[in-house]
Amino acid sequence: MKLPKFSLAIFSVFFLVFTSCENDKVSGPNPDAVIRPGTVQYYFKQAKSVPEDKEKLVFLNKGLAAVSNEKDTLLPYLLDFKIYYHKEIKEYDSALYFSDKLIEIAQFQKDTHYEAMAYYRRAFVYENLQIEEKRFENHFRALQLFLKIKDSSMAGASLSDMAISQSQMTDYTGSQESATEALKYLNKNKDFAGISSAYNSIAIAYRQQGFYEDALTEYQNAIRYSTNLQDSLTHLNNMALVLSDQKKYKEAISIFQQIVLKSASVNGNAKARFLDNLAFTKWINDSTVNIEKDLLQDKDRRLANNDKNGLLSSYNHLSEYYLNKDEKLSKKYAEELLNVATELNSELAQLRALKKLVHLSSPEDIRKYSEKYFLINDSLNASNLRAKNRFAKIKFDEERKQQEIVDLEAQNTIQALETRQLRTRSWIGVLAGILVILGLFFLIYYFRQRQKKHEIREVHKTESRISKVIHDELANDIFNIMSSLEPVAPIPVIDKLEKIYLRTRDISRENREIDTGEDYVDYLKAILSNNTPDDSKLIVSGENSVNWDKLQEEMKIVIYRVLQELMINMKKHSGAKLVAISFVVKNKTLSIHYSDNGCGTLWNPSKKGSGLQNVENRISSLNGKITFESEKEKGFKVEMKIPV
Repeated sequence: MKLPKFSLAIFSVFFLVFTSCENDKVSGPNPDAVIRPGTVQYYFKQAKSVPEDKEKLVFLNKGLAAVSNEKDTLLPYLLDFKIYYHKEIKEYDSALYFSDKLIEIAQFQKDTHYEAMAYYRRAFVYENLQIEEKRFENHFRALQLFLKIKDSSMAGASLSDMAISQSQMTDYTGSQESATEALKYLNKNKDFAGISSAYNSIAIAYRQQGFYEDALTEYQNAIRYSTNLQDSLTHLNNMALVLSDQKKYKEAISIFQQIVLKSASVNGNAKARFLDNLAFTKWINDSTVNIEKDLLQDKDRRLANNDKNGLLSSYNHLSEYYLNKDEKLSKKYAEELLNVATELNSELAQLRALKKLVHLSSPEDIRKYSEKYFLINDSLNASNLRAKNRFAKIKFDEERKQQEIVDLEAQNTIQALETRQLRTRSWIGVLAGILVILGLFFLIYYFRQRQKKHEIREVHKTESRISKVIHDELANDIFNIMSSLEPVAPIPVIDKLEKIYLRTRDISRENREIDTGEDYVDYLKAILSNNTPDDSKLIVSGENSVNWDKLQEEMKIVIYRVLQELMINMKKHSGAKLVAISFVVKNKTLSIHYSDNGCGTLWNPSKKGSGLQNVENRISSLNGKITFESEKEKGFKVEMKIPV
């Protein structure tokens, strides 16, 4: 699925600003200065006046050669233009070299705007190189700098492109978070392209997670802010694909037909995509429809345009179409799909092709294709996990670096203040008193925290002990009585005893000892799954983004018990068909979100049941915060924030 890009539009705005001067002036610190041949200003003006990118670079190089020192305020302009035009002519090494140079000069001149622009430009170079991690990292660095100078529009632009990068690497949760944050910064009266792109990323995330109605809503928002016909048609195309996912083929076909009618002025690759999707959806809706000619024409258009990404779709559709008509042709197009996917290094497309070939090949080839399928599938899973962890690490490292800078500045300020205070004896006494008080507060806090940890451990030991007693003594006694009475007691009595026995076993399981070791996350997921009714669906996300090894044992116990209580509460009272639990670590806080679509209730905070009161008390023991949200027939939501 093609993601609309707005970076070129943003550059165009900057370029128009730079080139909107009168013919005898140049943009820069002194546009009214007289321009003399051979000067930096002269070559800068010449670079803007010539049409070809390579000609522009010739004059920009001459302008750089004419720079007398690194304080020249035109130097960042020259470097910024060079990065852009080297990228345009695919001289990526040069673009990266001059982006490094621009960072160096911008830092020397204390020009935060151009330092941010250097990282912003680098990100688009890595986009063309298809190195998504580097693309994300540079946009993130640009974001921090744009926020520092309060340039909200460019901060939103960086966030929106970060969302695209995360989506490309299948980190849909992270993509949705970045896109949502981008909308906070983008101006709804002017940043239309960025807003449209952000909504598109959110829609993609919803579609990938199976939330089709939400995806349709976000695509509509993306269309509302589209700045050109092609982006609007692309969003409509994606909406039709979502409808096709929902098996609403007639609605999807209607939209595809509208798109094709409006696509006369769009580029050939986009038009071929629309026609191909229309034909294939018609066939899915009615397998008797002959779309062979349409599919072959779309394939030929893409070959003529060297649209290799489009060929992935064409070969896939052709292989599907011929599957029950001509297996040789179906296999041929599956092989073509594999070849193009391998050339583009698209692991998802390779898996799709290999799956078809396993079905269509002779026995001697099946093993070869199967082994390759599992090899690529394992590689894809590993690379996706690595990318998600990398995105999180980039954010964490950058935020930690910024925090260290803030801490260092704060430390320097405190030291300066202490130096002034220590000049007089009176201030020494005051400072000593303050330190004593702070020390007392620290000791009080320390002992309270230690007591809380001790209480949590004791509660856990007590629960485990009760579990053992119930299991080893009470449950076994009930079982023995039930066995001895079975020959003589009425069946209803035996049934009641069996129910009591099962309830004691359940209580024992719920309070048994918790494994807080390296298998903790699997243990946690198991209890969540075991407490999910057979007719309900559980979605757990973000659990692998948490470094469980670094969490204290007491915190793991509380998290386990709280989620166990919520799941038991849901199982007994909610009637929910969908339960979602997500884990997010940000700014040294672990956020746990629980939501279900059960019956809900008219929420009264003053009338919480004992179960929810236990949940609240447990979270409070970790200095955490918890909020409940529920309305009758609108489900139940819980948000927990725990400092880590």
